[in-house]
Amino acid sequence: MNVFSHIRAVVVVATKHLFSQVGLTLATLLGLISAVALIMSIPLYTDGVYYRLLNQGWAETANGVAAEHTLPPFRFLFRYVGRPDTPHTWEQVLPLDDYLMRSASQELGLPMQTAMRAFSTDNVQLFAGEDAAYATSREPLTFTSFGAFTGFEDHVTLVEGALPSVVGYAADQPVEALIGEDLALKLGLQPGEEFVAFARRIEGGKQPQIPVRITGIWRATDPEDPYWFYSPATMGEQLMVPEETFLGRVATDLGEPAYLAAWYLVLNASQVHTGDVPGILARITTMQQRASALLPGATLGLSPVSPLQQYLRSSRLLTFLLYAFSVPIVGLLLGFVILSVSLSVGTRRNEIAVLRSRGATAPQVIGIVGLEGLILGLVALAAAAPLSRWIARSIGRATSFLVFTGPSDLRVDMTPAIWRLGVIAIALILIAQIIPALGAARHTVVTYKRDRARSATRPWWQRAWLDVLLLIPAGYGIYLLRTQGSIAAPGLNEAARSDPFSNPLLLLVPALAALAITLLLLRVLPFFMSAMAGLLSRLGGNVGALLATRYLSRTPGYYSSPLVLLVLTLSLSAFTASLAQTLDTHIYDKSFYQVGADMRIVESGENAAPMNLTSAAGGLTGADASGATETETELTGPRWEFMPIGDYLEVPGVTGATRVGRFAGSSEVGGVLRTGPFLGVDRAEFASSAFWRRDFANQRLGTLMNNLAVTPNGVLIPTDFASRYGLRTGDGINVTVITGGQRNPLQMKIVGTFDLFPTWYPEQDGPLFVGNLNYLFEEAGNQYPYEVWLNLAGGVNAATVLDSIREANPLVNRWEIAASEWAGERDRPERQGLLGFLSIGFVAAALLTVLGFLLYALFSFRQRFIELGILRAIGLSSGGMTSFLAWELAFLIISGLGLGTLLGVWTSEFFIPYLQVGSGPNVRIPPYEVQIAWPAIYRIWALFGGLFVVALTALAALLLRMRVFQAVKLGETT
Repeated sequence: MNVFSHIRAVVVVATKHLFSQVGLTLATLLGLISAVALIMSIPLYTDGVYYRLLNQGWAETANGVAAEHTLPPFRFLFRYVGRPDTPHTWEQVLPLDDYLMRSASQELGLPMQTAMRAFSTDNVQLFAGEDAAYATSREPLTFTSFGAFTGFEDHVTLVEGALPSVVGYAADQPVEALIGEDLALKLGLQPGEEFVAFARRIEGGKQPQIPVRITGIWRATDPEDPYWFYSPATMGEQLMVPEETFLGRVATDLGEPAYLAAWYLVLNASQVHTGDVPGILARITTMQQRASALLPGATLGLSPVSPLQQYLRSSRLLTFLLYAFSVPIVGLLLGFVILSVSLSVGTRRNEIAVLRSRGATAPQVIGIVGLEGLILGLVALAAAAPLSRWIARSIGRATSFLVFTGPSDLRVDMTPAIWRLGVIAIALILIAQIIPALGAARHTVVTYKRDRARSATRPWWQRAWLDVLLLIPAGYGIYLLRTQGSIAAPGLNEAARSDPFSNPLLLLVPALAALAITLLLLRVLPFFMSAMAGLLSRLGGNVGALLATRYLSRTPGYYSSPLVLLVLTLSLSAFTASLAQTLDTHIYDKSFYQVGADMRIVESGENAAPMNLTSAAGGLTGADASGATETETELTGPRWEFMPIGDYLEVPGVTGATRVGRFAGSSEVGGVLRTGPFLGVDRAEFASSAFWRRDFANQRLGTLMNNLAVTPNGVLIPTDFASRYGLRTGDGINVTVITGGQRNPLQMKIVGTFDLFPTWYPEQDGPLFVGNLNYLFEEAGNQYPYEVWLNLAGGVNAATVLDSIREANPLVNRWEIAASEWAGERDRPERQGLLGFLSIGFVAAALLTVLGFLLYALFSFRQRFIELGILRAIGLSSGGMTSFLAWELAFLIISGLGLGTLLGVWTSEFFIPYLQVGSGPNVRIPPYEVQIAWPAIYRIWALFGGLFVVALTALAALLLRMRVFQAVKLGETT
């Protein structure tokens, strides 16, 4: 009974305490729900997005050809082809048939959606019947075979005749069959005619034979229907009979070994999740082995094994990566939970000390706190489940940072594995909740009084020098960045190294550096506040400001937790928002750099007749229309005619158009022949149509084009090429350009340099020479096929513009659209998952940090109620006390916002350029251009500005209600 009474006491005290501090309980519960929901949403999203991709993968191709119909992901095709050395009878095929058609789906644990089978005999000789009107019956009309196909009659259209009836074993009754339309036209067959089919082998001196009556002629209703796992054209060459006829009559009468049997199974995979895949793969292997045992020679020709393995690898990798990337966000949420628990325990330390002094044991105190955490955890788990599903769907709709405009077609199902993950998260959070109570449970009233007298002690992490210790791995990470040039996890393959989403260390290093620097700055902050207090005391400044700075300099342990939360929230949120904005911008830049403009088209041009053809020198003399003659061999080549560039500008939606000629070029510099492309441009229109970024060259694009305008034979060359060979602006350079097989040596003058140029990849292409297109054509004596780069109006549909161009110019044969490249990269599940999760995590962390700071302000007032009462008793006015609290909040919020902003901008500027990792020659082209997400930073500033107003209003109201005698009396009894 004593044990039960102790348990009852613990339950009663825990329940009463939860309801006695409703505000703090709800705040803690909100943090728990947010953290658990985010943790559970990651596997929900990865499972849903890769299930969608699994289905899309089957829909995209079928036998290497684009499919118009969606093919089910869980398709199985078992096939048996008879072999002469190991023949099997049809009776030996039936056990496998029974297993696949009845038991296989149960063993896989998936419901059967479709089960079809196809049987075919070896070729038979088809002869005309005795009454058939054919010239002879000694030669076969054709070689064909009998076939049977499940559901055949439901997917064909009868051209003539009727469906065949089932014909059992009866020697005097012909087998009824359908024939394909093509075979009927080829042989002139009609419904109602009778034939005889002879097997090709001789048994007992006789050839087995079957009389056949044609009852109808068929064609496939929809040849592209997924039903036709065998080509309907192949089946059109067979005599199609009902399955019962095939197994009960044809197989018996012919007496031949089984020739071909196939089973096509489609299982319902709508409830397949990531956790189910390993078991399904194992059961598929078991099913394959059993099929081979039942019928040696049976093979599994089509199965979802390969897609499922890819599905499993991809979903696990994405889950791992998102968890790695989520460490800072989840850490911030857990920090809020720990802050709220610490505030709760801090307000109860006197109560806990009294309980301990009156006989309560430390396990009982911990049990009370643990039971409170367990109750909150169970409630949080129940509330987090629907919230996690909403978060997963929102992540699936993410198109950019804080932008959720995509389609909501993600399958989101709660599975036992996800529930277990939620329970594990609650257990870990419960441990984090109990840890602050361990210290409080050690104190009695006496030890608590002594410990409170030392409340100005520095935070535990400062006493343990955690901030300094964290600088070691952070500094090592920075050192690696400077030496390696990028953050790359060892052991990854080349494809993984080329993808920033494939490296889980990409965000951990910046987060670790931000945490270390934050803690180090908070170590210095009290000294700064002390210096400010000394300055204010000498200057005779505001009393409230003086009291606030002195309080903040003497009690860093009180405000360190909310301030760390604020600085980290702002710095990491600024970093992640800037990373997301940089990635969005880079996807745009990468796509447009690859294409060169909004759209790039190539027309083949119209080849007119050759200009002049004359005989060999000294031969015939020809005269042109003007009377001029030529006495030498001359082949000026074809005369290319193109759509005038002005006609492109008349197409609706086109705002700019320019010609760009791309030809092979070379230049001998310093005794070395360097080959590379020559890009001929129209200097007047190029700047208004081409994609350009300010870091591509030291000069503006307009300046470079003006330099080409002043010098017709001018050329632009890469900066590193010029520095390597000592070339400067104004130097001459010989460039050979090949046009239509003709070498054109050009004496050119360097008029500028560039670092990057649209469509040019230095390591892949070699040095690039950019000159005037008209000058090249004049020197070559003709114009040659070129590209047209188009600039489109904002919001216009590029596909519509392309259709208009192709209608106006049928000679357009190739094109590239930058928006298409950008859209394909934007919809990658890794990018979508990261940006979606960071967006929701950013909002949750910002809101909970604001709430945590508000809780700190209110509970700090409660904890310092006695001190404030004494200040009021010795003469400090209500306005002075309000000023004191206002300056304290202002100093903390301004310090947190300032440090967080500076740290966020620094981590963004320093770390983001290193995230462009990879090993390919084009991975860093164009380089990241860091975009600081000031709008996101301004939102947090606005949130904390509103927090300051709300908190100050609440504190002022509490101050006005304060009774000095209550505070003094409380001080005597506490």
